[in-house]
Amino acid sequence: MNDMVSYLKDFREELPTWLSNCLQGGKLSFKDLMSSRVAYYPGFHQRCNCDGTLIKVGNKSHSVHSFLYVDYIKRKELKEQIAKEDSFNGYHPIGQIEWQESDIMPSGRHQILKTNNRETPYCFSMIMERDVDKDDTCGAEHIVVTFLFGSGIEIYRCLFKIGYQKAPWLFLLNETYKGGAFERYIQSSHNYPQFVLFDKNSKLWEGYKIVENVSPVFGQFRRRRDLYVYSAIVGRT
Repeated sequence: MNDMVSYLKDFREELPTWLSNCLQGGKLSFKDLMSSRVAYYPGFHQRCNCDGTLIKVGNKSHSVHSFLYVDYIKRKELKEQIAKEDSFNGYHPIGQIEWQESDIMPSGRHQILKTNNRETPYCFSMIMERDVDKDDTCGAEHIVVTFLFGSGIEIYRCLFKIGYQKAPWLFLLNETYKGGAFERYIQSSHNYPQFVLFDKNSKLWEGYKIVENVSPVFGQFRRRRDLYVYSAIVGRT
């Protein structure tokens, strides 16, 4: 039985050009963040805690450098969670970018930053650097984590189906429903996430199969996450 991080190391992603340019003082755009592999986690905020499983798996395997977290969580509360959670153990921020509505969607026709429950919407990216006393077993030297205030399903539709017409490379799901919104958006756009972290005791969408001989990971509240792959693209990166 292989562990999940070791398995995903076979799909290692080298430092994306956009991130290299940013580290050298170049300007970073939201389009850059979406241009290479993206790891997506809708609804990451559970019972007043933030689950860092997606980053731990995608970063330790060096398979993803751009992480996108979406949920309705107040900014003040999010900042408190970032400060105390262990998601960024071994990393420190070296920069932060605030995104405006016009930065996020290429066409500008679909509103992303919507007010909910009187909370001012936000979208910001944190550029993270690995601590000097850590090595690459901790993860990549640099990653970018983006937090967006909104509905995980609606943001998926706007960004991945309409705006950038691509799928997340790694996708963490807490729950799914046959024939639900995510499945409809994925099937209608024909953009299938390559890998999905999901509990094998629940049914995932048609076309996905569990990766055999790979051990699960356990996230917040010991929630089990197994690794699924879209069967039509096994072996592709």
